[in-house]
Formats: sequence, C-alpha cells, structure tokens
Amino acid sequence: MLHAWQTGGGAMWVTGTYDVAGNQVIWGTGNPVPMFDPTHRPGDNLYTNSVISWDPDAGKMNWYFQYTPGDMWDYDEAGTHILVDGQLGGQARKLITHAARNGFIYTMERNNGQTLLAKAYMDNINWTKGIDQKTGKPVDYDPTKDIQVYSGIANPTANDPTRKLCPSPAGGHNFWPGSYSHKTKLFYFPVMTGCVDLTTDPSASNKEGNWRGGSYKVTERLESTLTVADPLTGEVKKTIAMKYPNYSGVLATAGGVVFTGLLDGTFVAYDDTTFEQLWKINVGTGFSAPPMSFEVDGKQYVAILSGASGPARAKLGKTPEVREMRNQTMLFVFGL
Repeated sequence: MLHAWQTGGGAMWVTGTYDVAGNQVIWGTGNPVPMFDPTHRPGDNLYTNSVISWDPDAGKMNWYFQYTPGDMWDYDEAGTHILVDGQLGGQARKLITHAARNGFIYTMERNNGQTLLAKAYMDNINWTKGIDQKTGKPVDYDPTKDIQVYSGIANPTANDPTRKLCPSPAGGHNFWPGSYSHKTKLFYFPVMTGCVDLTTDPSASNKEGNWRGGSYKVTERLESTLTVADPLTGEVKKTIAMKYPNYSGVLATAGGVVFTGLLDGTFVAYDDTTFEQLWKINVGTGFSAPPMSFEVDGKQYVAILSGASGPARAKLGKTPEVREMRNQTMLFVFGL
C-alpha cells in the first residue's frame, strides 16, 4: 500500500479560518495524488478534498466533511471557508459557506459540519448528476466501489482515456478568495467557466511522470463570472459574465463596492446591490492577486498587485487578443 509521504496529496495550502465563538480552526484540504489517476489510489482517499475542523488547543480533529471522494479531476477544496451567522427555519444558526471547485456551493453547520444545502452555481457541470441534499455527497457516489464512476461522462477509462470535463480542473471557484458582505448578506465569488479535455496516463503516475497521472488540454476559450449567491438558500442572485479568466478573487467592502481583477489587466468595481458597474480600468498586465482595502488619515484606498503566474497565463491559450500582453509585477493603489 502506498502512503501519503510517498505520493503527496491532501495539503492545506490556503490559509484556514478561525472560529472565535467555537474555538476551532477550519481548513480545506488538497486533492489526492496522482491527481488524474484514481486507479493508483483506490478508495475515497479520506481527508483529501475535505473541510476539517480542529481543536487548536488539543490538536484534535472535531469533524470533517469530504466533498468529492476518490477525486480524479483535481477538485481540491483548499479554498476559503467563510463563517456566516444567519436565520434558517426561524432559528439563529452559525454556519460555514464554501463555493467548491467542483461547481457547487455548500453551506453547513459550524459545530459539526452537517451539510444543510449544496446547490450548483454553474450550468455546465457534467462530472455528477447532482448532490444529495441529506448527505452532501454526489448522488452517484457508490461507497462500495474502490473507483468512482459518478455520472460516467467525465471519468476517463482505459478504453476511453480522454473525456470532456466541466468545470475544468481549475474550477469553478478555486483558491481565489470570495467575499461575504455583512451589509447585503450575500456571497460574491469569481468562477472560471469553460471545459477541458482530460486524458489519463497511468505511466505518469510515478516520480518520472511527476505524479500527475495524466494531463488536460484547454480546447475552448476560458472566461469567468462574478457570481453572487445567498449562502442561506444557495440561490444564485446574479451572474456577471466577463470575457477573461479571473485568478484574482473578489473583495466586498462595507462601503457597498465589490472589486475584482482579470487576467487581461482589467480592474473593475461594482455596486454590491444593483450590480451596476461603477468603473473599470485596464493596466495592461494581468492580475492573480486579490484586491485589498485600507484607510490612511480618514481616506479609503484599494490596492491590487499585478503579475500572472504560469498556470494563470496558460488559461489564456484560447484568447488570441491578449497573446502579446506583457507580464509585469506592479502594485496599483486607487483612492476611493
């Protein structure tokens, strides 16, 4: 049997969340490895693709929830898990909401991880037929199988090693931070649209093959949306289409403005209630860092760092108009 130290996988590589009231730290975990070859690691690969609560004093696990058991698409869930207080069924609840890389938004109880809802925020998901609202597991998950099939559409096989996958391994919503507004009670997050062709290659499931177990090809233009959802119902309130991928994230401010940046160098601001575009600017080089706001001498500013990583720039392969765009690391600060 292979052990995690031999293959890797399950890493916590995005900062977790601290729940002061419950004295718990909540972390999302990475995908199993080889990421595209489940035959090399049969079973659910427990604690990968999960959210885990830990007691920071005792160092013990309180609870966990696994989003995609036996993941074969790199749908890790290391991204942000946001704390939300709200009313459900007339009762005050302490909750966690997470826009998952696999295309669904989940809201769960903060004290035990019980899933309260899981709703699709994309309309082109093909890896599963849906999520069981009682268990939070995919409806086509079979706990008796070592290798999951799920919908049977997006899982490559030995006889058919290339399949179309939606969303792509990048998501959906990935590690780019979303933002919850206490003012509007809404969750704002970026979403990568588009699909890829995923091919498994068991010969790559080793050190010489870099442990990926396959690869994927971008076959269509990847774009993005700024998606706005109600975490208490899972309802998508608004989807703002954007022509370029978003690797930056979203910032919602107390002043009622939502900021985000795109890989073509566009930095844009929206009203958090009407969703009207307030202003935008293109700086000529892409963003893959989140915006942040700060105050100096009573004046409010928003800052964002440009410079796109290699994986981010690869998402522009089918976007010819930005092929000659330069990649420059610069800090931009705007007065509000």
